[in-house]
Amino acid sequence: MDKKAKALELYLEGFKVVEIAQQLGISQPAVTKILKQFPEYHQEKERRKKENQEKARQWRNEYKKQKREQYDEEYEMLKKSHTPVLKRRKFSDEALIKSTILHYDYNKEKERLIFNENTGKKPADLPRSVYVHKNVLKQFRIPTRQ
Repeated sequence: MDKKAKALELYLEGFKVVEIAQQLGISQPAVTKILKQFPEYHQEKERRKKENQEKARQWRNEYKKQKREQYDEEYEMLKKSHTPVLKRRKFSDEALIKSTILHYDYNKEKERLIFNENTGKKPADLPRSVYVHKNVLKQFRIPTRQ
């Protein structure tokens, strides 16, 4: 059996061009050049392409499904915890901090509330620190003598 027929036979059996080149002892470009002469090669290449696209689509769908399930589990855990679940709308810093006050520590020197990383990961919509002024959380304000 000559190399052309052998290359086509191996390709149709499912071997890759790299593997065929190794078996026949020729370069990969030479194998591709040989295979391009046959119409069966183009049909098989299209079939493999569609098969790979289908595998990729299934993988993406499975990945999205896993992420949704993970998100749902995390959401359920949040619902069960005592931390209020915030809906997707804008809250003022004051409202956000009041709802998560247990996650902040007060720094007297800087007159700031600073998020305590030991209580968990800081959500993106919460500020890392907040200056405590007369409009925000008056109970932390240091009384001034007049």
